[in-house]
Amino acid sequence: MGYIHFIWDFDGTLYDTYQGIVAAVAMGLFEMGLPLPEKEEVARLAKTTLRQACLALAGKERAQELLARYAVHAADMGIAALSPYPGCLEALEKVVASGGFNYLYTHRNRQAVEALERDGMASLFRDFITMEAGFPHKPAPDALNWLARQHNLDPASCVMIGDRPIDIQAGNSAGMAAALFDPEGYFGEPPAGYVFKSLPEAAEAFL
Repeated sequence: MGYIHFIWDFDGTLYDTYQGIVAAVAMGLFEMGLPLPEKEEVARLAKTTLRQACLALAGKERAQELLARYAVHAADMGIAALSPYPGCLEALEKVVASGGFNYLYTHRNRQAVEALERDGMASLFRDFITMEAGFPHKPAPDALNWLARQHNLDPASCVMIGDRPIDIQAGNSAGMAAALFDPEGYFGEPPAGYVFKSLPEAAEAFL
């Protein structure tokens, strides 16, 4: 397809982090004395947004408390709980070898970059947008619009790849192509025209 700029989500896309996310949410629920649902249910809810998941699990009055407790436990886990999906390195290298550029856009903090550095993949990226940048969360396109301005990117040459509908919506709102990475088949009715179950397959399809 000839895309040049690949903008990757982190959690659930480049890295398989949902076990850690589910564990951190479960610890928060336990501390709050709230019911613990099945792990699969927590993961399914987290595929919307964490805020929406916390609303569903703790109710409107206590959602913010659960979100705060989650953040503490997730931070305590550190990058030891972050593991790349199979084919992550291959996909990133494929983009660079074809003359393209990789970018990271995640709601996670700098832990994401630290994990990429630990695993020898940070050098494959041109830029990183993490929580510290302070942009409105997806599906708002603000961060993607900033990235395009910062690097003088033509949105028509960019593709946003993520594992949730909000990634797709953010990319489309920024005038970019978007692809859904759905290795577990969470979405019976895919919210994107392009759906992939492996990272190398996603990279290859857009080069």
